[in-house]
Amino acid sequence: MTVYNPTYGMSRLEPRTIEPTPKATLVTLLGALAVLPVLVSLHRFWAVQLLLIPFLLIIPGVILLRALRVPGKAISSFPVYIPCASIVVLIAAGLAVDLLGPMAGVTEPLRTLPLLTSLEVICLALLISTIKCSPDVDIPWASLRPGQLIWPFIIPAAAIVGALQLNNDHGNAVAVVMLCGCMLLLIAATLLSARLDERILSVILYATNLALLWNYSLRGDLVYGFDIAIEYYDLHQTVLSGIWHAGHSGDAYGAMLSVTIMPAELHFLSGVSALMIFKLVYPAISALFPVAIFGLGRWILSRSWAFVAAAFFVAQDLFAQELVALARQEIALVAFIGLIAAMLDRRLSRRTGLALVALLTATMVLCHYSTTYVTITLLGTVVLLQWLISWVRQIPRISGTVMLAFALSTTGALVWYGAITHSAISGLGQVAQSVESQGLDILPNQTPGENPIAAYLKGNTSTSLSAIQYEHLASAYYKKNDPFITPLPDATLAKYDLNDSALPSTPVRSPLAANLANLAALLVQQGSYLVAAIGSLLMVFRRRPPLLSRMTGILGLAGIVFLVLIRLSGTLAATYGQDRALLQVMSVLAVPIGCCLQYFVVKRKRLASPVLALAAASLAVSFVFSSGLLGVAIGGGFATNLANSGVDYERFDMTAAELAPAEWLGSEIRPGQLVYADHYAQLPLAAMTGININDSFLVSDVTPQTLNEHAWVYADQVNVVDGQASAVFNGSTVTYVFPENFLDANYNLVYNDGDSEVFNR
Repeated sequence: MTVYNPTYGMSRLEPRTIEPTPKATLVTLLGALAVLPVLVSLHRFWAVQLLLIPFLLIIPGVILLRALRVPGKAISSFPVYIPCASIVVLIAAGLAVDLLGPMAGVTEPLRTLPLLTSLEVICLALLISTIKCSPDVDIPWASLRPGQLIWPFIIPAAAIVGALQLNNDHGNAVAVVMLCGCMLLLIAATLLSARLDERILSVILYATNLALLWNYSLRGDLVYGFDIAIEYYDLHQTVLSGIWHAGHSGDAYGAMLSVTIMPAELHFLSGVSALMIFKLVYPAISALFPVAIFGLGRWILSRSWAFVAAAFFVAQDLFAQELVALARQEIALVAFIGLIAAMLDRRLSRRTGLALVALLTATMVLCHYSTTYVTITLLGTVVLLQWLISWVRQIPRISGTVMLAFALSTTGALVWYGAITHSAISGLGQVAQSVESQGLDILPNQTPGENPIAAYLKGNTSTSLSAIQYEHLASAYYKKNDPFITPLPDATLAKYDLNDSALPSTPVRSPLAANLANLAALLVQQGSYLVAAIGSLLMVFRRRPPLLSRMTGILGLAGIVFLVLIRLSGTLAATYGQDRALLQVMSVLAVPIGCCLQYFVVKRKRLASPVLALAAASLAVSFVFSSGLLGVAIGGGFATNLANSGVDYERFDMTAAELAPAEWLGSEIRPGQLVYADHYAQLPLAAMTGININDSFLVSDVTPQTLNEHAWVYADQVNVVDGQASAVFNGSTVTYVFPENFLDANYNLVYNDGDSEVFNR
């Protein structure tokens, strides 16, 4: 029987009579814990590694959920609870041994034996606490038939082959076929969703999403992306030192356990290399995100519209490319979606719901600061909206689980990023400071006389500078703010003036088709936001909907408010990271999108098929645009998932020839010396040496008038081979001819491997 709890604002289950748990379940889990040391001892074999990764992401979570008394039926309806709970246990075990190990004389606690011991002790303690729990916590595993759920994984396997083919200069044929297969499978599953089993729909979502993520993450000799280069260095240092220290003043990445303790723990226990943890394992975890959206949707929506909501998230522009470059956000987003589920799940008792919310909130805080800040903003808006709406609709003034998550995320951010790690370079204080100094900077890219609606649709994209403008602005800035930098006397000679350099591009075979495709993608994207807003309003203000529907709608309204603000305000867009914030916000907008479509056809059954077909067509438009298939069809260039050329490839794909001189330079630098590297040459430096833009001695403006008379200059393959450099100055981008002639005339070439160079003076 369910009861209404006015404090928690949810329908919760009454306490059940405690009955002994079947011995078979306890024996099975104890056996798994007994087998774990044997598997770890054999983890040098790749077959054992393949077994250990799912083992570590399933067994600890199952044990924790049992200890929390989460009903098995709740887990089967939202299976992402299991990896979420496993992440909680893994981080707790790693952090516990890291902090307590040195007290016991273990100087390198982040090693296989200490980590295994900590994990076993925690899991065993949790398992002992479940001896007398109710039988309803057992997960109905028997309902799964794995043999019928394997075939969609052909697509991620093809993604691996496609990425390796590109890495070895064998063309993009396999990658193109794989992407076409992803799109066709999503469209077919959408159209047939009412007839397909929920389990196969979940597997299709997971497999296609995983393929898209691996399509990017497996490119190159190292990690793919900007931020992840710094994250990889932090992970590498954690693995080498065998310990993580709490003090990370000004180092936000090193303070995140998702890029230090957790991947190091997975590395030492599974035997998978640290690099492959980021390139293979983390995408496999974050690929669960649309599966979680589907699970949330099924609590409210029919099978078809829940699948549409989740599939649309998969097809979002830049989703795969953006997420694989942010290891810390990959894990934090999975914790976030688990948190949303725990806040809304009516099958959890009050104590279980609060405990699960608390654990997932703490995990999210430890994993990523920006995800936490967006969560604080969303939940704060939910608290306000719920209080206002409660005056016109019959809902509680306050939801206990939402208030707990809001309070813990806010307090946790202040304590972890401030008092404990001192890493809050991107903290809440910076948001307030930016707003105070710059205002909200409404529609910063609006040109004089431009329609505000057109400016809004254009978004807060960065503006560009000419090389001459950039040179003058940068020179003036350094003279005023960094007077210790002394340029050489001939830096102002006309022959050394910067020149513009065009970005690499591929001709468009049909400009008309390109314009129509871009317009269609924009209409689908903005239309989805409108549909999400309508769906959220319907969920909140319809007469007598379930409380779960109202709360989900309020979350959707909070997401719309945040989305509008971040698109209007240049300050908020820069502070939060517009694309990254959108990934998180779309998780609370996806279900309202499905709700709006379902509500439209529920009394118009003859329109159900046409609307579903329209949804499939919109999904195809988004997928073609975001995956790079549009470039295959009409030209215009490819992203790194389909080519060994182009802007993205030059920026994010790091080669061994670039990494070697970067590593050498790191060993030669002495304290007090300046290092220059343009915006994207910083990636190899960050990955191999830890030198990054947060370091005061790294200068990203490589121009004759900003180069110090005594400094190091690192030039990557794009600088040397393509003769091009990039910079981001005051939020604007510039691409210019790399000043090779000035460097040759005034600096010593001390390292040259044909692809990269190092200069010194």
